[in-house]
Amino acid sequence: MKVKVPQEIKLLTHTYRVRFDAKALASAQTGGLIRHLYKEILLDNVAYPLSELNQIFLHELIHVMERHLNITIDDADVDRMAEGFAELLFNGFGIELDWSDIKED
Repeated sequence: MKVKVPQEIKLLTHTYRVRFDAKALASAQTGGLIRHLYKEILLDNVAYPLSELNQIFLHELIHVMERHLNITIDDADVDRMAEGFAELLFNGFGIELDWSDIKED
């Protein structure tokens, strides 16, 4: 089942814009980044294969929840949680993320 990734995603009571910015992330040496001040989730769709992009997206969503629930989760634990959610959603439920609406600015 395909699920379209929206350009804006509401998580808890906060709306974040989702966009690709491979150039900015290459200089930061990361595949994903949250800019809470600007309410943005930035992802690198160039350097990472689709399976990793999907997991990175889940990783960043967990960071949004972590911030707004005022909890602290070690980044390695966030990685493990994202991998677990990826296994469940993509392999267990057969969900495929459709990135066609997400653009690079």
